[in-house]
Amino acid sequence: MLLLTAERATLYIARAGRIVDALQFPADDEGHAAFARYLAVAPGAPIALLVDIVEEEYRQDTLPHVFGRDRRAVLVRKFARQFRGTPYWLALTQGRESEGRRDDRVLLAALTRPELVTPWVAELLAQRVPLSGIHSVPVLSRELLKRLGAKGQNVLLISVQQASGLRQTFFRDGHLKISRLAAMPRPGTVPYASYVSSELDKLRRYLNSLALTSRDGPLEIYVLSHGDMLAELEQECRDTETEIYRLVDIAALARKLKIPGEVRTPYGDLLFAQLLLDAPPREQYAPPAETRYHTLHRTRIGLLVAGAVLLLASTCYSALSFVEALGMKQQALDAAQKAGYYHDRFELARRGLAPTPVEPADIKQAVDVVAALEQRRATPLPWLAVLGAELAKMPDLRLDEVQWTVAADPNMMPGAKAAADAPPDAQRVPAPAYAQYEIGILRGEVTPFEGDWRAAIARVDALAAALRAQPRAVEVDVIAYPLDLESSSSVRGATGEASDTQAARFVLKLVLGVPHGIHAG
Repeated sequence: MLLLTAERATLYIARAGRIVDALQFPADDEGHAAFARYLAVAPGAPIALLVDIVEEEYRQDTLPHVFGRDRRAVLVRKFARQFRGTPYWLALTQGRESEGRRDDRVLLAALTRPELVTPWVAELLAQRVPLSGIHSVPVLSRELLKRLGAKGQNVLLISVQQASGLRQTFFRDGHLKISRLAAMPRPGTVPYASYVSSELDKLRRYLNSLALTSRDGPLEIYVLSHGDMLAELEQECRDTETEIYRLVDIAALARKLKIPGEVRTPYGDLLFAQLLLDAPPREQYAPPAETRYHTLHRTRIGLLVAGAVLLLASTCYSALSFVEALGMKQQALDAAQKAGYYHDRFELARRGLAPTPVEPADIKQAVDVVAALEQRRATPLPWLAVLGAELAKMPDLRLDEVQWTVAADPNMMPGAKAAADAPPDAQRVPAPAYAQYEIGILRGEVTPFEGDWRAAIARVDALAAALRAQPRAVEVDVIAYPLDLESSSSVRGATGEASDTQAARFVLKLVLGVPHGIHAG
C-alpha cells in the first residue's frame, strides 16, 4: 500500500494482510527513481494508492436516475465541465431527491492536481505492477466510522497525519459531504489542543455557511490522538448542547484493527493504511487503463484457483475410481476362486460316476430337448374320444381308417407338408383362442347297406351334425358321401335291387381346437 502526499510517498509492506514495515520516498525525481529501483527487485504483488492531499475537491450535484452506459456518459459530461484536466474523478451516490423526477443525489470528487499522482502510477505501469486502485483518505473514512460505531446525523472526524497534516472530514447521515486538510505546525511549537480548536472553529463556520449540518441533532466530533496530545484534548474539549466530543485513542483503535506491535504515535497514517488493506472502498479514482495489470492479475488468480479446484476434483474422482477398481478386482478374484472351488467339486463328483459314452454337456442338451418335446407332446386320444363318443351312438356307421395330425393351421391335411389346396374364401383363419389344432380324416361306411343311398347320406350328415355340436369343434366337413352328389356324376343300378358289390363309403374331416395352456393329449 502506497500513501501519497504532496511531499512524500510512504510504502507500507504487509504480510498476511497485516502491515509490518514502511519505506519512504520523497516526492521528487530522486524519490521516483528510488521507487522504480525498489519495484524492479520487489515481488510483483498488487499495490493500492491512498491519496491524502489538499487538491481534492468536492461538488454536491444531482443525476438522472439512470444506469450503465447512460450514467457513465452523464458523469463524463459533468466532470468535463466542473473538473477539467484530470483523469482522476469519482461519484458517490447519496440517496435520491424526494420530489420531482427523484434524481440521484451524488457527491462529485476529483484530484485537481494529477501531476502529484501520475509519476508514481507511471513507475508502477513501467514495472507492470498491478495497481488495484487509487483511493483517498476522506472516502476511506466512511469505513472508519463503522469501526468507531459513529451513527449520528452530524459526524466530524478529525485526525492528524504525519505526512500531510490535520484532516477534518464531515459526514451527514453517514454520507461524506466535505473534507478539509490543514497544515499542522511542528509538534511543540504551538499548543496542540488550541490549534485543533481554532481549526475546528473555521470548519464550523464553513459548515454553517453551507447549511450542511442538521439541526435535529448535535455535532459529534471524533478526534483521533494519543499520549500527551490526547491528554491536552481532554482538558480543552468540553461538551455543549450542540457539540459532543468523542476522543479516540489511536493505540486502542490499532489493537481493534489487529495491527501488529504497539502503536505509540498520535498520527493516523498507519490506521488508514491498514483499513485500506482490510476494506478497500468500491469507489476509487484510477481509470481502467491504469488498473489493467490488476485485472490481468485477478484473472490469473481466478484461473489458478479454477485449475486447483479442477485438479482437486480430478484427484478425488481418480481416487474414488481407483478404490472402486480395487473393489471390482477383489470381487473378480473372489468369483474366480469360487468358480475354481465348484469346478474342483464337480470334477471330484464326476470321477465317482460310472463312465458314460457321451459328455455331460451332451446329456444336458438331450434332457433339455426332451423337456421341450414333453411340453409340446400330442396324442390322438382326445380327438378319438370325441369321435368315438358319437360313433357309439350310431352303430350302423363303421370306422375303417383314420389319419390324424396336430398343426397350427386348421387348413392343414394329415400327411401333407402344406395347407390344403382350397380356395382362399374356403380356408379358415387361425383363431386367437387356440394354440394349435387336432386335424383328422376318418374313412368309414354305412353297414348294413341295403342300397338306400338317401338313408346312408342322412346317417353321414347326422354324424357330421353331432360332431359340429362339440365345444372344441372348429371344422366338420364331409369330403365324400356314400353317393357322389355332384351334377357331373352318374347313378347305376335297378330300383329296389340290393347290391352286394357296392358299399356306402364316406370320408369326413374333423378339426378340433386346442386352447392355450392345454396339450393335445
